[in-house]
Order: sequence, then C-alpha cells, then structure tokens
Amino acid sequence: MKKNITRRVVAAAGIAGAVAMGLTSLGAGGATAGPLPGGTITKKLVDGTPVTIQLFDEYANVQRAVSNVPTSREVWGSGKVRVTVGGKAEGGSIKVGWEVGCQIDFKEGGASVPGVGGGLDYSDPSNITAGAGLTGDSVGGNVKIGPGQVSRHWLINETSGSDTAYSDYNLSSFTFKGTKGGVVYSQEQFKVDGCIGYAAARAIVQVTVNTDSVKGVVMLNGKPFSLG
Repeated sequence: MKKNITRRVVAAAGIAGAVAMGLTSLGAGGATAGPLPGGTITKKLVDGTPVTIQLFDEYANVQRAVSNVPTSREVWGSGKVRVTVGGKAEGGSIKVGWEVGCQIDFKEGGASVPGVGGGLDYSDPSNITAGAGLTGDSVGGNVKIGPGQVSRHWLINETSGSDTAYSDYNLSSFTFKGTKGGVVYSQEQFKVDGCIGYAAARAIVQVTVNTDSVKGVVMLNGKPFSLG
C-alpha cells in the first residue's frame, strides 16, 4: 500500500473559485513572515501547450527552534496551488516545496551570494542535484545548509524501499487528470539547521506535463521571505 504522507496536504483535481478547504490560522511568533503574495506564471511548451501555475493564500510562520539554537529556525507553511493546462495535454504532476538558502539573496531566475558576484541558476529543475552551492533535495522536516548553500525541501518524496519491485509505490508528486489540478497544504513544517548568518526561503512549484510530442517542466518561484 502507498504510504499515508500527511493529513494536512490535499491533492484535488479541478480546484477553482472559492475552495471549501480552509487553512488553519497560524499564531503569531518571534519572526513571523505572515501572509505572502504567492504568484502566477504561464508558459508555453515547445509544442504550444499552455501551462498556468497559480500559488495563492500563501502563509509562512517563522520562529526560532524550540532548542533556541541561533543556527536553527522552524517554518510552518500553508498555501494553495492551482494548475491549468491546455492544448492536447491531459493531466500532469505537481511538486510543491521550498527553496531554502543560507546567506543567499534570491532573485528572479536564480540566487546570488552577497559579495561574490554573479548569479547561481537554481531555477532550472535539472539543477536539483548537488553542485555549485545547491545541496540537493531534502525531506523529513530538516534542511541542513551552510553559508552560500541552497537546498530544496519538497512536501513529499516517499519510497517503499530500494527494491525495484516496489518502484510503482514511489511517491514524489501529486498527479491529476484533465485540464485542471491543484494542491492545498496547511502548516507543513520544515526546520533549518547549521545556518550561521541570515537565511531566506521561497515557495517553489514544479509542474510536469506530457503530450504526444513533448514532456515539459514549468517552475514557479514564490516571493522570498526572511527566516531571520
């Protein structure tokens, strides 16, 4: 059986208008980021298929870790994602998470380390593997990063084991059929460890769409917010 990932994350096909899935209000804290503006992006795949991603009702509650260690922070994030595809596409998959940086200035299409100059392109989904300051994917609640490093923390990245016989039970994204799909997440937590200096994060949404002629990936970056 597939693992029960979380009761606070809901994948829904055809999310539209006012969704009857309210998000629990998050309490105020020491370094609360509060409401965030989300974002919208529309891209056309090489065969002309339009893909629109909307991130809305985004909220982040940022606090020092319970241990009160200066190099640690805790974040609780909430939001809603709506995806619309056109053309001959019939469905796709959605990955939602956060890009977290230690002493990193996030910019449109990439990030830079203050005082170093030049941009590090972390916007390309193919750059998820480690290298050039990108520490790779993380799951399970903890993100360990040092100065000048960026890591991606996804809501889900579960597997039933290393045995290839269980490959059908791997779960790393939410799938949908038809022209619309979405994800609602509430108070999903991740923890940042080992960051000496300031830290920042931004929501990321990665949508993969297949048509008869192309497999396309579209990435939406939310607005960066400080983790203190």
